[in-house]
This record gives sequence, structure tokens and C-alpha cells, in this order.
Amino acid sequence: MESAGIFGPKLSGKTTLAKELSRQYWVKSNRRSLVLDPNKEYWGEHAWVTDDEEKFWAAVWKTNGAPSLVIVEEAAETINRDKGLTAVFTRLRHLHHKLIVIGHNGSTLLPIMREQLDTLYLFRQSRQASIMWAEAMTREEFLEAQNLAQYEFLYGPRFDPPVKRKLDLKKLRRVQHAHS
Repeated sequence: MESAGIFGPKLSGKTTLAKELSRQYWVKSNRRSLVLDPNKEYWGEHAWVTDDEEKFWAAVWKTNGAPSLVIVEEAAETINRDKGLTAVFTRLRHLHHKLIVIGHNGSTLLPIMREQLDTLYLFRQSRQASIMWAEAMTREEFLEAQNLAQYEFLYGPRFDPPVKRKLDLKKLRRVQHAHS
């Protein structure tokens, strides 16, 4: 994964999944996460979290060879089809960063941004949103997102068929308590 999107309605498990991916990235690569989160939630000791967009993007672009997992929460607020952020989707990998964008609906991203995502974690979607993702990822299987239950999501790298998965909240809570 170079750049991923996590999309779904509230209470579907998006942020829970993103926090777990952030924790796994730290455990496997010993690299921190830089998180833009308007809610300023706790992401773990390995994560630097801010709600200040200017400060966040300055930190992301100034990392000088220290690859990080860059996480942008609440895409409707923080990205919101801003053409000025297109480089985040097209050039960030050249700094060896990984990107995760989290949002309710992918329409808050410009088409060029959606098309740059190489991995998608898609929770329940409307029919229209499912069609948009099926087209963006060129995989009709993403149409199945309309039928997902709470905490279920389709995981799909761009060139592979998506696989249905479910968040194991009990397991995640045990892992979180073990690290706190």
C-alpha cells in the first residue's frame, strides 16, 4: 500500500481500522504516523496528532527522509476537493510516505485523487457511491459495498479482487489494552 482510502458512514469502524493500521505500521516498520485529525483523538504513542492543517502539511513535506504513515481524518473537512492537495495523492510517495485518507464519502475527493488510491477499505456505501468506487478502482466487486453490515468492509488493492472482512472489536480492544 502506498495510498489508501477508508470510506464509510459514521459508526462503521473507519477510525478504528485506521488506528489499527497505524499501530501495525509502527510495530512492523518502527515508523511513526503523522495524523491530521480535527477531533484530536488519541492515536497511540507512535503518532503525532494535530488539528492544525497548515502545521500538519508543513510537517509532512519537511520530513527529510523520515518516511511516515500520513493519515488524514475527516476528508470532507480536511481535503474537500482542494486542488492544492492533489500533490498529496500524486507525489507524496516520492518522500517514501504512505497515505491513508478517511472519509464518509469518496465524492469529497477530486476524481484524480480517488484514482491515485491503490488500496481501498470500503465500508457500507450507497448505490451511487458503490458505483463511483467500482469505476475508480475498475472492480465491479465494489458494488457489493451496498450490502455490508456494521464493521464489515471490502479490502481491495487496485489490481486484485476485493475481499470482505470484519473488524474484530474484541481483539482490537485486547491489543489496545496491552499497549496502554
